[in-house]
Amino acid sequence: MPRFFIDTFDSIVAIDDVGHELPDEAAVWAVVRKTLADMLRFEHKGRPAAQYRAEVRDAAGKSILSGSVLIVIEKAPERKANEAIE
Repeated sequence: MPRFFIDTFDSIVAIDDVGHELPDEAAVWAVVRKTLADMLRFEHKGRPAAQYRAEVRDAAGKSILSGSVLIVIEKAPERKANEAIE
């Protein structure tokens, strides 16, 4: 079974040096999707904006795919304006 390495990037860069044995590209997509969802769930910690990225390499180091999630949470413009006046 081929080995894939999933490097992750947010406020911390984590280079995968162990890898995952996965049967095909569909399985790689599933792992990347779960990895990004886990990063969002566990790492966001109330920051108003964050971007999470995962990049996949095969055993030869060739880039296979990448995925990213961007989250931005902000107050409505009228609330920002009211706070500026206060």
